[in-house]
Amino acid sequence: MKVFHALSGKLYTISYFIAGLMPIPITLDVLARLILRKSLPGIIEMEEFMLVILVFLGLAYIQAEKEHIRIELLVSRFPQWLQTVIDGFIYLASTILFAIISWQTYLQAIKKIGTKSTALGIPISIFLVIAAVGTLLLTLIVATDFLKIAKKIIKDGKWLYLLVILALGVLIILLPFYIKTLPFRISGLSLGSLGALFLFLLMLLGMPIGFAMALAGYLGLLMATRNAVAAFSMLGIAPYFSTASFILAVAPLFILMGELALYAGISDELFEAAYKWLGRLPGGLAMAAVAGCAGFAAVCGDSMSTAVTMGTVALPEMKKRKYHPGLATGCLAAGGTLGILIPPSIGFIFYAIITEESIGKLFIAGIIPGIILASMYIGCIYIIARRNPALAPPGEVFSLKEKLVSLKGISSMLILFLIIMGGILSGSFSSTEGGAIGAMGAFIIGIVRRRLSWEGIVTSIKDTAKITIKLFMILIGVGILGYFLAATRLPHLLANVVTGLPFNRYFIFTAMCIIYIILGCLMNVIPMILLTLPAIYPAIFAMGFDPVWFGVVIVILMEMGQITPPVGVNVYAINSVSPDVPMETTFKGILPFFICMVICIIILVLFPQLATFLPALLFK
Repeated sequence: MKVFHALSGKLYTISYFIAGLMPIPITLDVLARLILRKSLPGIIEMEEFMLVILVFLGLAYIQAEKEHIRIELLVSRFPQWLQTVIDGFIYLASTILFAIISWQTYLQAIKKIGTKSTALGIPISIFLVIAAVGTLLLTLIVATDFLKIAKKIIKDGKWLYLLVILALGVLIILLPFYIKTLPFRISGLSLGSLGALFLFLLMLLGMPIGFAMALAGYLGLLMATRNAVAAFSMLGIAPYFSTASFILAVAPLFILMGELALYAGISDELFEAAYKWLGRLPGGLAMAAVAGCAGFAAVCGDSMSTAVTMGTVALPEMKKRKYHPGLATGCLAAGGTLGILIPPSIGFIFYAIITEESIGKLFIAGIIPGIILASMYIGCIYIIARRNPALAPPGEVFSLKEKLVSLKGISSMLILFLIIMGGILSGSFSSTEGGAIGAMGAFIIGIVRRRLSWEGIVTSIKDTAKITIKLFMILIGVGILGYFLAATRLPHLLANVVTGLPFNRYFIFTAMCIIYIILGCLMNVIPMILLTLPAIYPAIFAMGFDPVWFGVVIVILMEMGQITPPVGVNVYAINSVSPDVPMETTFKGILPFFICMVICIIILVLFPQLATFLPALLFK
């Protein structure tokens, strides 16, 4: 076990080193195109290969650190013996699944011997072997986790538990060989629905979301096709090709930009500038915190990071001014939700990946709703502070000169935002290239201003690799699950059922909104997008809703779940910054801002042009 964990750490070093290199080739290509009118050959292939190395060489390390994304809300409340049995089944089933994936990926590598990439002429089999090796090490790490559980069960004398776990594992192994002999067939809609229920069960039992999607997709495809060869081949194809995509490189590039911006201290300057302009008003510090969140969202793209970053800066100041703890933490948890609405947004990126909508259109669509929501938050704080000044006393008054000088602090954010959005809108570079330019821009700004240390650079690269690997494990699961959904035609059948219901489309839309708010209480935004959209999106499209508008709405809906109990991950994130404030207090402080989000959704339903006007104007 020590050997496997040490090896996974070494491979992860390569993984995050690659994450740091990814922006460089794209940036050089963009500069060559703009200055020399020439494009460098093979950049797309280079990025695809680097993405494969980054993801597959890091999967085992993330598992060794137990950091793959999972839902622990339900299973954590089970008795210890039941948790042990469930964990044992999860680890055994995952061992079998990833062993098959590794084996099948290796067979695909053998088949591709002699096949070279078009531009660079590099054998593709090399990277399939890397994917197979990375998955094999993940298999070994998961297997050691199972053996630890088995050892504990044996030590406790609970042999029956171990037999149950092994029986379930044997069932998974034997299913491909007996699938054709099953005496019954299930309709696509029924099988798809059962597969979805099985998937949710696995996730609620604590199986990492990517693992659960892959297992449900594999077993579901076996049931749908009754063809073990087809299911095995899919496991060899889907993981690699769910990763080796230039379009998907947009995710780690924008994540890296946000991480570099964080360690470059941009958040401090944004808050200081906002405070000097808004601080003298009732609730001015809280308003400045929200304004800072909105500004940092323009260079970050993640709600939790935005909330924690601005909370680290703003909460100490609000405590000094005797702000009510509920209002102080509540405005920051809610302000963090702007991180995934104001572009560039990781939520929009993954929405675009699943729906094949334009990332640029979605980015632009989020601007006006983001400004509206931020303004509503600020207005809400003002009303609360005016009604009860003791909750949020005004701060000090600054001169006009001090205010104008403070605007230097927002220059870094504005430069990055204008370069990225300006380049995408002008057609100078694509969204993926915009991520690389943004990451390089954040790096250069941090170095020039001497705010980015070597330690900050390394930490930002490590964090980028870690976040990317966790998200791509889910994308791999989505890729495998997609084959099952295609075999059952569940998305299209579901769309037909929904459109055939004798209800107004807005009634159905409202029901979907409630479901998304509930799901948001259980899991993070990106896993939720990746999990639900393949099935939900065709129904939304069939009902005649604008897909870009729905992208904006769904991001706000999901963020509503991020600040509501029982989970409310943004609240937990703020609690890590201010552990002395009870979470119940923060949840109470969230209520006014939750109402603002509901009103914002209603406004977007009544006036969808607020989300669609700019994309229609700028993307003709």
